[in-house]
Amino acid sequence: MGEHLGNTATSGAPVQQGGPLMWARALADLLTLSRLIGGVAIALIPWEKTISSLGKLIKYNLLLWSTDAVDGRIARHSQTPASWIGERDVLVDSALTLGTGVALARSGYIPGKLLLAWLGAMLVLYAVRPVTTLVLTFMFPLQLSLPVLAFVHGCPEIRLYIAWVALIAFVSRKRLKYVIEVFINGLPDRLSEWVWSWLPDWLRLTPEERGSFEESSIVDTGSLQTEDSGLSL
Repeated sequence: MGEHLGNTATSGAPVQQGGPLMWARALADLLTLSRLIGGVAIALIPWEKTISSLGKLIKYNLLLWSTDAVDGRIARHSQTPASWIGERDVLVDSALTLGTGVALARSGYIPGKLLLAWLGAMLVLYAVRPVTTLVLTFMFPLQLSLPVLAFVHGCPEIRLYIAWVALIAFVSRKRLKYVIEVFINGLPDRLSEWVWSWLPDWLRLTPEERGSFEESSIVDTGSLQTEDSGLSL
C-alpha cells in the first residue's frame, strides 16, 4: 500500500523552521478521506461481470491508492500533530479494501458469503488480539484477488496495475520493509521468530532506516499498535 498503511505525522516529528502548515495538514486529510469516500462509492456503484467493468475497478483502485502514496509525505511536511482522520488511516484503507471486495462480490467474481465470512472471522480475531497484523491479513487476499482476477480473465488493465505496483514498491521500498517488519512483529512469538529466521536481508530494515522511522515518529497505521514491537501503526 505505498505509504500504504499510514500517512500521518505526529507531534514527535522534528519541527523545522517555518512553523506548522495547516493547509498541508488539511490537504493530507482530504486525500485520506477521499479513500474512505471512494471505498463507499465503489461498493455502491453498479457492477457487471465483464472485462470492462473489471478494468474500471482497477483504474478506480489505482487512483484512490495513489493518494495513499502521497498523503503521508504531505502530512509530515505540515509539521503538525496527527489529526483524527490521520490516526485512523489504516481503517480508511481497510474500508477501501472492503469496498473493492464488495464490488467484486456484486459483480459475481467472488462469493458474497465468502467475503462476509472472511470479514466476520477477522473481526472476531481482532477483538481477541487487536494488532495491525490482522488488519493487513484481512486486506491482503482482497487486494490480491483484483489483479489475479484481471490476469485470469485477460483484462488489459493488468499491465497498468503491475506497472503501478512496481513503481510504488520502488519509490517506497523503505516503507515497504517497515510494513513487513510491523506485520512480522504482530505475529505470535514463535511464528514471528520463525519468519525472522529466514527473511532475507534485502527485505529487512537497516538500523539507519529503522532509526529514521523512530526519529520522525511516523504513525504508519493510525492509532493501532503491535503488542510485540510497541511501534505505533
